[in-house]
Amino acid sequence: MPEGRMKVVHAQGTVTKIRYESVGDHPYTGIFTGAEHGIMRISEVSRTTPDVVRTSPGFGIKFLRDGMSSANGFGMFSFSGQPSFNFLTNSWTTHLAEPQNTCGRMTISSKFAEGTRHLGNTSVMEFAEFDQFGRRVEIPVWPFMMRFEPTITQGFPDTF
Repeated sequence: MPEGRMKVVHAQGTVTKIRYESVGDHPYTGIFTGAEHGIMRISEVSRTTPDVVRTSPGFGIKFLRDGMSSANGFGMFSFSGQPSFNFLTNSWTTHLAEPQNTCGRMTISSKFAEGTRHLGNTSVMEFAEFDQFGRRVEIPVWPFMMRFEPTITQGFPDTF
């Protein structure tokens, strides 16, 4: 963050180490072939309160690559959120549907326009361009979008 800038969206979160284990049944290159060292930050768009059952969880991931910058990606369930405090209730994606109300769409659009022309859609191309050892892939191949499906859904309540 630039010095003096206040982080308003996703201001609080938790961080964990991750790795990417490829099933090998795909044409994708680079990090998609596997990565041992990654960092994931899961966060909530805004402050939650027990009396309003709505959250908008999202995440950022970084896969570390030797001798170069990390490969970065983002995902969320929805701009509109979900009626649950369980972050693992829904799958997350790199491509979000635009908010249906005009005010929400314009607010989000103006913020996202600082970094992209593509509201709610992020590419994972940089995952495919280099592997975890920093080796360039001659012809990178990556998916148009990614969906992250929770595999552990039991035991987490929808309540605060």
